[in-house]
Amino acid sequence: MDLKTKVGKRITQLRKKKSLSQEKFSYEADMERTYLTHIENGRKNISLSTLDKILKALEISSKDFFDSKEFK
Repeated sequence: MDLKTKVGKRITQLRKKKSLSQEKFSYEADMERTYLTHIENGRKNISLSTLDKILKALEISSKDFFDSKEFK
C-alpha cells in the first residue's frame, strides 16, 4: 500500500471516529468535499500545509497521526 493510501485511510478512520461526515469535516478543514474524497481514497498527493489543516480539524498531532499501525 502506498503512502497516499495509508494517509487517506488514516484520515477516514479518525474522521469517522469523531462521527463527522465528509461534508462537515471538509467545512472544518476549509477544503472542498470532493478534494477530501480524493485524499481519503488515496488519489491525491497532499502538501504539508493541507495535512496540517486536516490535523488541526481532527485535533490530533502529527506524531499521533503517524503513530498508527497503518504506518508500521
